[in-house]
Amino acid sequence: MKYIAKVRQVLRKDIHKLATIEDGEVKVIGPLPLPDRVEIELDGSETEPCKMYRYTEDDEFCGDTWHETFEYALDQAAFEYGLKREDFEPVNDA
Repeated sequence: MKYIAKVRQVLRKDIHKLATIEDGEVKVIGPLPLPDRVEIELDGSETEPCKMYRYTEDDEFCGDTWHETFEYALDQAAFEYGLKREDFEPVNDA
């Protein structure tokens, strides 16, 4: 199951960056694009781990994060974009 929401505002523009590791150190290359939509993909139930993906309007990748549960992913979406659970539409991606 997947849940998709449109991003209306970006509250934290400083979080997601493109980086590499050089000589054992993280080297930031630059910011990732700001997203227009967020997708939370469940591999199991809402109490199992899931991933949140971010994309631009043109489907350009803007980062992903792992979350312990669906609720934690929703909390992160609220923190970054002010999104609420009711902003997400369920999509059966099977």
